[in-house]
Amino acid sequence: MLSFLSNFKHSQEMRESKDEILIGELVRAMSRLQAPAVGFYAGTGQQTIKFKPINDPVLNSVLLTVDRKTGGSALSQAVIGSKATVIIQAEVKNYLADPDDLIHMYKTDLANMFKIPMLGDTRLDHQLNSILATKKVLIDIDTYILKGEESANLTTQFLNGLLTELRQKLQPYKKG
Repeated sequence: MLSFLSNFKHSQEMRESKDEILIGELVRAMSRLQAPAVGFYAGTGQQTIKFKPINDPVLNSVLLTVDRKTGGSALSQAVIGSKATVIIQAEVKNYLADPDDLIHMYKTDLANMFKIPMLGDTRLDHQLNSILATKKVLIDIDTYILKGEESANLTTQFLNGLLTELRQKLQPYKKG
């Protein structure tokens, strides 16, 4: 009986730790993509990591947020699986603001009214000297963790695809 309870406790802790394991895999994948982690922010339901791409001609920084949606209990794990929303936000920084940029800001704001990032759309937000591209993806955590090198390769491919897409969206806004 004690062994059964011990195994149950271990399984529960493993379910609850999957998002932390995913964070580790994301950090490893981003370091392989030449973007070391420069900041970590942890909240009750989500974790965010800030990365600084090295020698990237477009991107100034990347924020990755993991928001755990399901899999906290044995029942939800069995029925739904371990799902999380990964929110990736890439930033282009232009150090000189152009008055024409204000016109682009308003056009982008109007276009954003009809975009739903959860459905695969990329949302662009203009700040004064920054343009942010944001994409949300619902993933199955089990696909990207606890498989050794296979997990690392899958996570790297996943992030590389997202970064390439965001980089292409931001490229027209990069100046100088």
